[in-house]
Amino acid sequence: MLIAIVHYHLNRGGVTQVIANHLRALQLQAGDLDLLRVVILHGGHQDGWPGRLPGAPTLDYTIRAIAGLDYDDQPREGEDLAGAVQSALYDLGGTRQSTVVHVHNHSLGKNPALPSALYRLAEDGWPLLLHLHDFAEDFRPENYRRLIGSRGRKTPTETIAAVYPTASHVHYAVLNQRDAGILLTAGIEPAQLHVLPNAVGEFGALPSRQTARRELHRVCGIPTQRPLLLYPVRGIRRKNLGEALMWSSLAGDRGYVGMTLAPATLAEIPSYQRWKSLAASLGLPMAFELGSVAGLSYAENLAAADRMLTTSVAEGFGLVFLESWLAGKSLTGRNLPEITLDFVQAGLRLDELDLRLQVPLDWIGASRWQRAFQQAYAETLARFGRPALSTAAFRDALDKLSHDGWVDFATLPSVLQQEVVELVSSSSERRQQVLAYHPRIAQVLDAVQPSQDTIAHNARVVRNAYSLAACGRRLMDLYRDILSGPSDGGVRPLAGSERILDEFLKPERFHPIRVEA
Repeated sequence: MLIAIVHYHLNRGGVTQVIANHLRALQLQAGDLDLLRVVILHGGHQDGWPGRLPGAPTLDYTIRAIAGLDYDDQPREGEDLAGAVQSALYDLGGTRQSTVVHVHNHSLGKNPALPSALYRLAEDGWPLLLHLHDFAEDFRPENYRRLIGSRGRKTPTETIAAVYPTASHVHYAVLNQRDAGILLTAGIEPAQLHVLPNAVGEFGALPSRQTARRELHRVCGIPTQRPLLLYPVRGIRRKNLGEALMWSSLAGDRGYVGMTLAPATLAEIPSYQRWKSLAASLGLPMAFELGSVAGLSYAENLAAADRMLTTSVAEGFGLVFLESWLAGKSLTGRNLPEITLDFVQAGLRLDELDLRLQVPLDWIGASRWQRAFQQAYAETLARFGRPALSTAAFRDALDKLSHDGWVDFATLPSVLQQEVVELVSSSSERRQQVLAYHPRIAQVLDAVQPSQDTIAHNARVVRNAYSLAACGRRLMDLYRDILSGPSDGGVRPLAGSERILDEFLKPERFHPIRVEA
């Protein structure tokens, strides 16, 4: 069996980490190692990829660069790329009967030639596993426009339909039940659709908290006695940094918020710098880039934390909801039910998370919020080629987003978020007003100790359901099912592909901060 893993690059990042964990997971399938070969096909960049991956000492895998597979924003046909991939498979002894082509994020719009190339491979009978971590339809208009501009004279509907080929030998893997439900709605057959959650690796032994806090104080000046809420993310827009500042404002002198990494892409830098400057100008108890400060390791950051924090408004898989327990930390902040439902069904207890962080509408003015939200949403729909909602439909949507004169902080554009942070940071009365509405946040900031029973229980759940060993078993079972399944050769575009966009663009999923410059 040859598994051909296809991705744009092997640079440091989320999908690259998933690929590395898949190799480690396959390594644990000892009974299959003699029958398994893996090749990783990528676009040529592999910054940070080790010479030999730790944790996969005897797995038979090779790495090969493929011209034309890297990120590319130019509209190109996929014939040359399909030929290059197919030649590599033949060179490695691959056949249609013994090979699974496992492709990550083909439909994200990072290389418009890739979907076309995969359609050709499917027409030639190669078994495909199209693994979707993220969607261009999920409020990524630039990516989506690259996709619909990539296929010459075809209409946007025809182009998107071809991005999602359907056939008995073309399978889809998604990270959770939300994405599975969306693809089922669009018309993917249940037999071709598989939920494949990411694996979660262990952290190993952490330094002592006392030692880590002393080092954090020495390097960053964070007081050793202040409870530290650690937000272990890059500061990109969908991570909702304004809400992390809101937590810092609510904490006052009772706590500290720390973020680990700056954004890695230029498009994210302006927003990040605005929030960083605001925190400094208000003197908030908040530190940035703890994960890149000289001499401080991620393990030291974890050891120093009293709790983990999440304020994100959108996730592909939601690793933070699982990793915190393996670090022996409770998780507080924002719940994302469309992501966490799978985790709760597996047994996870998320008692310290809230669905919203509500603030009084009269602080900013209901009409200001409504106008700003409506304008941002209409502009976003237009960038996807969609008309604005009718007045009645939009009014219904707004009614669901505000309750009894309070509105979720995450639905505010950043300029209004900034105003709220400034109001709370300058007024103990306003701070207490918000905390009275959110007793769970008040408990966290009062340094009420988290339940050690919950932490231990959740760690057991994660180790049982999301371990490398569990991932390896899922992968091998899926690869075998694909190779033993039918292959009739008839490939068709996904007729209901537009429904994917319909589902992701629902107004209740919209947050202006995701699409702001």
